[in-house]
Amino acid sequence: MSQTAITLAFEQWKASQAVTGEAVLLDEFVFANVPGLDATKPVDRKETLPPAAQIVHRQAVSRKGVVNENAVVHSVVLGAEVGDFSFNWIGLINKASNTLAMIVHAPLQQKLKTKDGQQGNVLTRSFLMEYNGAQAETGINTPAETWQIDFTARMAAMDERQRLENIDLYGAAAFMGNGWLVAKNGSQYFVTAGVGYVRGLRAQLAANQNISVPAKPAKVWLDVAWTGTLTSAWGVASKITMAADLADYVQNGVQHYVFAVASIDANGNITDLRPTGDLADQALKAHEKSRNHPDATTTEKGFTKLSSATDSTSEAMAATPKAVKAAYDKGKAADDNANGRVPQTRKVNGHELKSDFNITPGDIFKLSTGIGGSADLNNFTDPGLYYQPANAQAQTGKNYPEANAGSLEVYKHAGITQIYRIYNGSRTYIRTLYSGVWSAWVKQYDAANKPSPSDIGAVNKGGDTMTGPLKVNGEVQAASANGFRIAYGDYGTFWRNDGNNLYLMLTNKGDAYGSYNALRPLWVNLVTGALQTGTPLTVNNTINADKEVTAGYTGPFAWAEQYKAKAPFFNSYSTTGASEYHPVIKQQATIAGKNSWAFSLGSLVAGDELSWHLHMKGSGAQEVNFKWDTKGNFNAPGQVNPGSYANFDSRYYTKAQTDAGYMPKTGAYTKAESDGRFQPKGSYTPAGQAYTKAESDGRFQPKGNYTPAGQAYTKAESDARYGVGKTTTGNNSAYYTHGNGAVFMQSMRNISVGNNATVTVTLPTSFPNGILGIGSSYYGTGGNNSASYWFCTPVGKNQVKIETKNCSGTFFLNVTGY
Repeated sequence: MSQTAITLAFEQWKASQAVTGEAVLLDEFVFANVPGLDATKPVDRKETLPPAAQIVHRQAVSRKGVVNENAVVHSVVLGAEVGDFSFNWIGLINKASNTLAMIVHAPLQQKLKTKDGQQGNVLTRSFLMEYNGAQAETGINTPAETWQIDFTARMAAMDERQRLENIDLYGAAAFMGNGWLVAKNGSQYFVTAGVGYVRGLRAQLAANQNISVPAKPAKVWLDVAWTGTLTSAWGVASKITMAADLADYVQNGVQHYVFAVASIDANGNITDLRPTGDLADQALKAHEKSRNHPDATTTEKGFTKLSSATDSTSEAMAATPKAVKAAYDKGKAADDNANGRVPQTRKVNGHELKSDFNITPGDIFKLSTGIGGSADLNNFTDPGLYYQPANAQAQTGKNYPEANAGSLEVYKHAGITQIYRIYNGSRTYIRTLYSGVWSAWVKQYDAANKPSPSDIGAVNKGGDTMTGPLKVNGEVQAASANGFRIAYGDYGTFWRNDGNNLYLMLTNKGDAYGSYNALRPLWVNLVTGALQTGTPLTVNNTINADKEVTAGYTGPFAWAEQYKAKAPFFNSYSTTGASEYHPVIKQQATIAGKNSWAFSLGSLVAGDELSWHLHMKGSGAQEVNFKWDTKGNFNAPGQVNPGSYANFDSRYYTKAQTDAGYMPKTGAYTKAESDGRFQPKGSYTPAGQAYTKAESDGRFQPKGNYTPAGQAYTKAESDARYGVGKTTTGNNSAYYTHGNGAVFMQSMRNISVGNNATVTVTLPTSFPNGILGIGSSYYGTGGNNSASYWFCTPVGKNQVKIETKNCSGTFFLNVTGY
């Protein structure tokens, strides 16, 4: 058995067509062979088109027709030129949008085309779709009756009429001459060629046909049937069957008729059982064989003709005893009638019987019968009109629809029908008696006695309770601020539009139909469309925001409360893991075609320790991690460059201050020098008995090889003649100057250079004559092979040019000059 369904996709598409005012156009049939399809199970209305590999044929709709305003038909004709394929799935679609509207699951069917002399088959498939406004939405106006014509029944009727007409002529069977005569040649039995009729079907044997007789005695049966295909010519199929007995039968939907044309006894003798000629010939032959001719008959010429008519005036026919008996009976009946005739003065309902008169409604209702008191209406089963004149009598009776006066009508059919009409209004009740059982009284409605909504299962517009789902194809509009309440369990919820905002409102527990409470879980500003909530919000999936996410904070502000307090962005976790990083803020940044990094803030679980991290991870192996541990330590992987050095300056001496406040290394003896020049403590000459170092230096040359006095500067003389070297610092730069004022070395840091760029860096000052060498270091992406590299070159006395190839990062320079 086939299964059919209109899809949910069609309902949605049809609704969108209605919104845009476009017609519902279904213009293509799709045929498919779906493996394993069970045609006995209902079709899932969410089903879609089968895969392309299973679709065996597509064809445009051939015809469309309207059945009524809510039903239309779409048909397709698969001609004999289409095939070959098998299908068990048919769909009707809108080709432009590929919307599947209707589906049929059917047993597997075969479609063959005409080829190689083999006649193909022609199939017609029609889909009847019923939904409200189908004719208006599809724009189909052609009545389906104009083309949905099935000629099969008419053709079959014509064939059957021809067969019955042949039976009128030839009877159950008739054979022409020796047609289908069973004969014998030696031991070989055969059937003679010729024509015969069996049950009105003309069977012709073109040539004698040998038959075998496996057992005797037996009968030889001619088996005929009228058969053919939808598109082929029909004809009589005939065959010979040997059987002791055989009856008409149906095989594969085709009716077979049989007739015994001969019998063969145990000795092999043949008895011809064929009637020959038409019915007239058969009757004449039967008459000729008879030796019991009547002296008189009413049907045959040549004999005295008898007649049973009692009103004939013919003198050529003789009356039969039947006619005489009929005449006697009529005479006796007239006599009996005269003896029992009603006198003309007799009256019926006030009318004398001496002449015809008309029966009026007033005459009929004069025959109404009073019901009386304590009566059971179940006993009033005789057809007629009855009345109950008093409410009091009705109240003492039984089986009244209402205990009120009224009239009762009783009608007879296969059972009994009673109609009771209440005397003081239009209220009417009806019931029936069938098979000994009275049905309940049913109230009938009219303009003055309209049914209530509950009587007909309708919804009262003044307020009612639905017991099933309510589905609408248009808007549900409410003119009050509160609308669409759901009351279930202890709570009620509803939507409220106060003119400024749309709120989801909640009721207090146990007051599902009451007013709203103070909670505001969700509202929408009707002017801006902003969505807000006044209660905690839990989200179990990703939140995507195209603009800022802002939050306030109303918790405690004291340091001592911060372990228990929350924050505008709060995250809490508990773990048993030994090594886990839990980021709470993360940003992934990419400079297209150059580099990509992920920046995050979060906590690290390392054994029993927790620490806070600013973590930066490149798309490659690059990684930078700043750490704050719970002991107050801060670890930075690179330099810490303060924007102001004031804090350091107030706590430590600068190099210049150190040089000014402390003796230079060359201005004092080292321990080794002192030990080489002086006696150890405890073995020296008391004061006044030896020269001091200054006295000694003034009087004697130093120990070892020395320049004679007057031929070299003393240290004091040298320091007095030549300046001390110094370092000058700036923002991310410094340079060193010899005591003679010549610049010797310059350094710069944090120089950013982009990918495939050239940057010329100006040094803090100029060298006297030029640049001797450049020392550089690089931190960034790439720059470590022949495809990604960088180099620095001097420019004049005070510039360095940096060039990058497929890399980018930060450079540090140490430059020497002369």
